[in-house]
Amino acid sequence: MKPTVMENTKPPANICLLLEGTFPFVRGGVSTWVKQMIEGMPHLSFSIIYLGAEASSHQEMAYPLPDNVVHLETHFLLEPREEEIEPAKWLGKLQAFASKAGNRKSRAAQFADNNALHTQLRENNEVSNGSVAQGFSALMTGDDALTDKDLHEQQGAWETIREKYHDAPEGLDFNHFFWTVRSMHAPLFILADIVKQAPAADVYHSVSTGYAGFLGTLLKSATSSAFIISEHGIYTKERELDLAQVDWIPESLDPFKVGLNDNMNYLRGVWIRFFASLGRMSYSTADHVFTLYEGNRQRQIVDGAAQDRLTIIPNGVDVDRFRQVRRADDAPVPPVLALIGRVVPIKDIKTFIRAMQIVRSEIPDAQGWLFGPEDEDEDYARECHMLVESLGLAHVVKFKGFGKPEEIFPRIGLSVLTSVSEGQPLVVLEGFAAGIPAVTTDVGSCRELIEGIDPVDKSLGTAGSVVPIANAALFAEAAVALLSDRHVWGEARDAAIARVESYYDERQMIERYQQVYEQQMSPDNSCADANRAA
Repeated sequence: MKPTVMENTKPPANICLLLEGTFPFVRGGVSTWVKQMIEGMPHLSFSIIYLGAEASSHQEMAYPLPDNVVHLETHFLLEPREEEIEPAKWLGKLQAFASKAGNRKSRAAQFADNNALHTQLRENNEVSNGSVAQGFSALMTGDDALTDKDLHEQQGAWETIREKYHDAPEGLDFNHFFWTVRSMHAPLFILADIVKQAPAADVYHSVSTGYAGFLGTLLKSATSSAFIISEHGIYTKERELDLAQVDWIPESLDPFKVGLNDNMNYLRGVWIRFFASLGRMSYSTADHVFTLYEGNRQRQIVDGAAQDRLTIIPNGVDVDRFRQVRRADDAPVPPVLALIGRVVPIKDIKTFIRAMQIVRSEIPDAQGWLFGPEDEDEDYARECHMLVESLGLAHVVKFKGFGKPEEIFPRIGLSVLTSVSEGQPLVVLEGFAAGIPAVTTDVGSCRELIEGIDPVDKSLGTAGSVVPIANAALFAEAAVALLSDRHVWGEARDAAIARVESYYDERQMIERYQQVYEQQMSPDNSCADANRAA
């Protein structure tokens, strides 16, 4: 189904969702959550501003739009907007413009303001009063705003990039620094253009920080409507993990390793600081920030979110829907481990594959099923297939593409997750509702889901096992322990059902967000009142 984009009508909505790389084009936990939210509040109208990378990867939608979505528009942040030229030729272009005296208004004052705001952003780690975010909003969306064209035609742009380059370590290749700065800032001008034609809404709700969160900052400044953020995973942390693995920044050109680990070089550090800055500005302007669990909340505080505007609202699943597919107490447990998720590095599919080789040695008829798209990182997916072949597991580990969870759970014995980063995975909760224990890595809120949070929750029992990341042996050991003992598996199943029914029913989640929306939509809305309501 091709996207329905209503660029000329743009009807107002109660809620405008700002979505980066999720619903309705990409399947996954966050997209499932978005769908839940929209369908769970049929009395409210929603519009969607979707931010993607490139149009070529967004030909069809993964989900049909619910009836109460009145508008969808798509924007692609990595589509080229100007002819790409080398820095030396760009300087020549600037000189040609400069030679035509009086033909173009100087933007020196705007670039001076831009440089001053960047200095404040570096020096003020909390950005507590939002003044820097407001300054950037005015600079990008005000009556005399900087534009992408200015970035190509103004001497001030060249001077700014050269000045920043002088702060970099000696020996850093200028071409790579130049294109790093250009690449990270170009999408911001797309966001500024979006604001000029954005659909009206009572509440703008971003489901991340990053570019979508900064779009919320700009919309908040331009419209004075309420702006809230919900984070499932921590955007800046996930980008750090992504950047640690990319190979488009040549290590040989930058010997000055800084940042997350020995493989992180200076340009990666520039990107990380950029995303961290977007996050801090998003937090500073949001009326309220919502998160899934305490670990995320503590990270958000470190990253600059104000404690008095942070509230935990856990995920929820449709318990009634999955209750229908629970197996009978005396039914056999299939020796099948299912990983439901995208085939991408952050899910660490390779550890699951290696673990299956060990599981198979203990349970000869065990199988590992992978349900999820393979087109997001085709190189990684190809490597996973090759690993399966090289280990002789083609008859054991099956790539099954997309599957409906309620059809998967009756056929498996364990829901598994080998991710190196997560928030509060819906697939684990869905498995619980279907009576399926889980083995997960110790990421995000997984330990809370498996073992419980407080004494009352913990008294329900352990719903599976939690193991360290990237440890195939311990992962396999935990899976074998559950599948080899029907009594142990049954106790884990009972704990899983009791926990999801007590704490993670989607009706509770939707009711709490509905209260938040109503508070923000009311003329006398109060962040303190919204916090108490949630």
